[in-house]
Amino acid sequence: MPFINVIAGVLIGTISNFWLPRILIPFAWGLMFLVYVLVVERKRRDIFIREKGDKKAKCGMSSAQAFYFVEYLTATTTTLILSVISGGIKELFF
Repeated sequence: MPFINVIAGVLIGTISNFWLPRILIPFAWGLMFLVYVLVVERKRRDIFIREKGDKKAKCGMSSAQAFYFVEYLTATTTTLILSVISGGIKELFF
């Protein structure tokens, strides 16, 4: 699923004309991606959570909380890095 985040990062970086949106929008995108995972990917998530059981993660979260936390971090960091890179390329060459 990171391919959606790559596309979002490149689009955010190329469409935004200022640096503040290139930095702030990826955090909102992370929340929208969580809604996508919750609604569309429900079956995959349920299978993942059942496989993990109800064990606690190292940082004290349940497996469901850890799943959503990792999904949010992955979506946000991927989108943020690519939006800054594509925005920098846009500013440099165009």
